Amino acid sequence: MKIRKWLLAAVLVIATAAGCAAVQKDTVIINENGVNTVQFDGKEMDWFRFGKEDGPKVVILPGISLKSVMGSKDAVIGAYAYLAEDYDVYLFDRIRVLPEQYDVHNMAEDTLRAIRAVGLEDVNVMGVSMGGMMALDMALREPETVHSVMLCSTASRIDDPTALETWKELAEKRDISALMESFGEYVYTPSFYEQYKDLIVASGEGASEQDYANFLISVDGTLKFDCYEQLKNIHCPALVIGASEDRILGVQASHDLADQLQCEIFIYEGYGHGVYDEAPDYLTHIKAFLDEVH
Repeated sequence: MKIRKWLLAAVLVIATAAGCAAVQKDTVIINENGVNTVQFDGKEMDWFRFGKEDGPKVVILPGISLKSVMGSKDAVIGAYAYLAEDYDVYLFDRIRVLPEQYDVHNMAEDTLRAIRAVGLEDVNVMGVSMGGMMALDMALREPETVHSVMLCSTASRIDDPTALETWKELAEKRDISALMESFGEYVYTPSFYEQYKDLIVASGEGASEQDYANFLISVDGTLKFDCYEQLKNIHCPALVIGASEDRILGVQASHDLADQLQCEIFIYEGYGHGVYDEAPDYLTHIKAFLDEVH
């Protein structure tokens, strides 16, 4: 009988401990340099904030990059100063270490968890390239959290994998110069790339093995993404911005999104995938849309 009581007590202790672990709150760390961190389930996701603190919330999700965008925080804040005048802006990175089997759906799920941990709700999500795919998945997964989506140079599926497969091959070879050159050539217009080629190529310097691993996993996750058939289930306000010379996803991807979502679309003529970096009036379309939905 004593043995049975001891075993029962042990089971209760274990069950209680497991229950406490299940309801443990995620940890938000605020750092002096402005690059903050959310910790959950052994994962870490970095983010930063800028803009009008009492303004409507905007979450920016960047596209694929070899290195974390956190190192470009000040440049991002400067580039989005126009939007920050009226909006409270947050940029969330991917988790620091991506598991081997980790796709766009997982990225969206983890980002939603980080958003909730920070205390955000009813957010406007601006997704760029792969970030736009995440925005679509988030709107499907938690429509009560996503107030609107801005889909920038993105797609609901990959029709032509040439660019992504090229980058994957070069990253596997650790050919950093060729990878960054290919990245610049596919993303930007020839004139822009030639003007900033040295900076684009240099931006890959110092990439770690973890950077390469994260990049390759991100590419694989993007190649597998397909939510085209579910687009009809997204009902929040949406804006699609594409470019006529997009060599990565193609301009038809933007038209397909707008057709299925029955939403506003703007196509830049003569620009490529990286129109968000090149067109001087890009944020005016974003802000006009946000002003309308608020």
